[in-house]
Amino acid sequence: MQAYTPNSQPIDRSETVRLIDRQRPDWSMEQAFYADPAIFALERDLWFPRQWMLVAHSSEVPEKGRYIVRQLFDEEIIVVRFGDAEDDIAAYYNVCTHRGSRLCAKDGRGKLLVCPYHAWSFRLTGELQSRQDLPASVDPEALGLHRVPCKSFGGLVFCGLDASSLPDIQPVADGLTGGLRENGLDRARIVARKNYLTKANWKLVLENFLECYHCRPAHPEYYRVNGHVKVTATRDADKAVEWQNEIEAWHSVIGDAEFHKGAWQAGDLDTMPFAMHRKPIGSGRNTLSNTGEGVSCLMGGRHAYDGGESGFRLGRLSFASAANDYVTLFQMIPRSATETDVILTWLVDKDADGDIDADAVSWMWDITTLQDKKITEDNADGIMSRAYRPGPYTPLESQTSFFVQTYLSELRSLITGTRGATVSQWSAPKELFASPKAASCNTRL
Repeated sequence: MQAYTPNSQPIDRSETVRLIDRQRPDWSMEQAFYADPAIFALERDLWFPRQWMLVAHSSEVPEKGRYIVRQLFDEEIIVVRFGDAEDDIAAYYNVCTHRGSRLCAKDGRGKLLVCPYHAWSFRLTGELQSRQDLPASVDPEALGLHRVPCKSFGGLVFCGLDASSLPDIQPVADGLTGGLRENGLDRARIVARKNYLTKANWKLVLENFLECYHCRPAHPEYYRVNGHVKVTATRDADKAVEWQNEIEAWHSVIGDAEFHKGAWQAGDLDTMPFAMHRKPIGSGRNTLSNTGEGVSCLMGGRHAYDGGESGFRLGRLSFASAANDYVTLFQMIPRSATETDVILTWLVDKDADGDIDADAVSWMWDITTLQDKKITEDNADGIMSRAYRPGPYTPLESQTSFFVQTYLSELRSLITGTRGATVSQWSAPKELFASPKAASCNTRL
């Protein structure tokens, strides 16, 4: 197979369908899906507009007039709070409707959004404020900012590119808001944020994130801290029994109501995927810190540590991990065929000490993501070789394999306009959901 270079000729849509149709189930994809700009262009036109993305935490726009500039795929947007209500948050493309200038260069605060080019101003609700210089024949109402679909719930702000293509996000809000609030996300503040620009295709980044088969060789710190690696990183019957015993012991301490909390929706082109699961950290740890001891005050109204972690899936490309005393948000933003922004944000309770040790809070996921960046970039380098061929996924990579099957099926449907056979539903294993009840498809909080 010829290695792809930046000068590769684009392949047409029929060729992409042909590549999809020859995909072997439970094998990785062909080189073009990880490297070819033409396929990335197809994704940008067809697949990305159907995805809701986590773009911000509500504390970033705490009062009316605050606005932030953020990335939504390869578009730049403005997220602004226009009122005092919890969900009075809107988003606009960062494009002035006069002559297309970039409207806001950085985060800020003001009564209006003012373009630096000709000083045209816009209300926080998007309407054009400057009108005196308009020709008499131009309707000022038609020159409001280009709105970006936006939804806020549980302290999180989501946006999407195309309102006509996006799935309904309300089921996700209904399913997850309670869990997000119980973990304190609605009353949190940011203590650290880092961007791990990864020189690899976004699908390689996501494939790596969805499996822990690599955790033992690649993540010694993560492997030491997290008990679930007994079943997610190895296939060892004795260790599986050990992990089940830890789950049962944790269950006896926290009780049925807390143990059985969960949600699961696999999602498709018309349904936004989401999930919540709880599991013990293991080894008697209170939180996901180097020592296992607390690194901040408890969140979500808790009065004591329960030694658990709540995990959230927020669409295809956004996730959250909530220990009892801090939360980590994950955003995976495709930038090109061979570059992905991996942005991690750490949250603590808004009343946490001002001099909190941010390094102690970010320790585990920071060191783990740096390691992920290295192994994913090595993976991307190898895939660019003429020697690359798809390889088989192991049973410990079942969620990655399900993502690949789902992605290819959805891309084929979007290209051809014909819905194919439904991909067999992936069954969430116990290592993701401590409670079998919580793992049931469509279980709600």
